[in-house]
Amino acid sequence: MIVRKIPSTGAIALAGRLIAEVSGQVEEEILSLLGTSDELTLDLKELSYISSNGLRLLLKLKKRCPRLVLVEVSPEVAETLRLTGVENFLEVHRAPREISLEGCSCIGRGRNGDVYRLDKETIVKLYSPAPQILRRVEQEKQNARAAFVLGVPTALSFDVVRAGDSLGLIFELVEAMSLREVIAKEPGRLTDLIVKSAYLLRKLHGLEVPSGTFPKMSEIYHQRAAGLADLLSAEEIALLDEMVDSIPERMTYAHGDFHRGNLMVQGEELSLIDMADSSVGHPLYDVLGTYMLGMHLVRTFPPGFVEKIVGWDTDTIGKVWSVFKRAYFRTEDEGELAEIDAMMEAYCPLRWLTFLKIAPAFSDEMRRRFVADAREHFFPHVRAHIARFRDRIAAMGQDV
Repeated sequence: MIVRKIPSTGAIALAGRLIAEVSGQVEEEILSLLGTSDELTLDLKELSYISSNGLRLLLKLKKRCPRLVLVEVSPEVAETLRLTGVENFLEVHRAPREISLEGCSCIGRGRNGDVYRLDKETIVKLYSPAPQILRRVEQEKQNARAAFVLGVPTALSFDVVRAGDSLGLIFELVEAMSLREVIAKEPGRLTDLIVKSAYLLRKLHGLEVPSGTFPKMSEIYHQRAAGLADLLSAEEIALLDEMVDSIPERMTYAHGDFHRGNLMVQGEELSLIDMADSSVGHPLYDVLGTYMLGMHLVRTFPPGFVEKIVGWDTDTIGKVWSVFKRAYFRTEDEGELAEIDAMMEAYCPLRWLTFLKIAPAFSDEMRRRFVADAREHFFPHVRAHIARFRDRIAAMGQDV
C-alpha cells in the first residue's frame, strides 16, 4: 500500500488495496502527512480495493477532519461506498472521464484556467492544478447554475472532465467567440459591442440575489487582504480593510471578473463565462476590474507588454474604455468622466494588492515592486481617496 502527497494539489494519494493488514499503517502515514490541518483530500484514483476495515478508517478520518473529500474515486471503490452506504457520510467525487484537446483551439486564458473550444456546441474550462481544486470546480458548477437561474446570460455546465493533469468543466456555448477575438478581427463592431457590454453589466448590477446564494465581495476582499501579512504591515492591511468598508454593501449580483476574455459573442448577443468569482456586492468591484485590465495597464506598463496581455493595441483599449464608461455611467459630461477616471485610478491598487497572492502570473519580484509602489503612491492617500469619492461610489448602481 502506497501513501504519498501530491505537491500540486495537496491531496494525499492512496494506491493499492486498503485492507485490515495495512489500515493501521496507512492511518499513521496519512496523519503524519496531514499535520494539524482539518482539511483532507484523499485521491483514490489508484486504490483498487477497500475492505470493511478501510471503510472504518475513512469514517474515523472524517471525525478527525470534518472537511474530508474523496476524489478520483475508481468505479470499483465507488460501488463499494454506494453499496455499504458509506458514501452518505462522505463527500465523494468519482473519477471524471478523460478528454483530448488535440486539434482544439484555446479561446481564452485567465487567472482560474484556460478555455478551449471542443466543437461547435461545447467548450471546456481547464483549471490550473491547485489545492482543493475539485471543490473549486464544483463551486463554479454550482455558481453557473445559480447565475443562470438568476437571469445571468451564461452557459450551463454539465460535466466534470480531465485533460491530462487538469480538471475541467464542460459548458454548452454554441458558435461563440470572445469579445477580445471579435473586436480584434472586426474593429468596426467595437462601439456596438462595448455599449452592449456596458448595458449588460448595468442589468446584472440590478439583479437582487437571494441571501446565501453567493459570498459577499467585501468579505472576499477582506480575506485576501488578511492573506498579505507577509508582504504588508498590519497598518497597511488595516487601510485596505478601511477602503473595502468604505464601499457600501449591496445584495445585487457581481460577476467578479468581467472583462473581454469572459464575454462571449454569439451573433449579436453577449453571454458570460467564468462564474468562479460570482458574488454579491457593489458595482464598483466589477467596473474596477474592467478598468484595471484595460486602461490602468496602459497607464502602468509598456505598450508591447499590454498588447500581449490584453490582445488589443493601446489605442483600441482607450476607445473601449471611452465607450464603456459613457454607456455604463450614462454621461457625456467631460468633468464627470474625468472624475470617474480618477476614482478608478484611486481604487485600482486595492484590486491589485488583493490579487497579489491569487494571480499565478505575479512573480515574487513583481509582488515586491507593487508593494513598494503602493507604499509610495497609494497608502499615504487612502483616506483622502475615501473622502473624495465616498458620495460618487454611494450613488453608483442606484439608477440601474
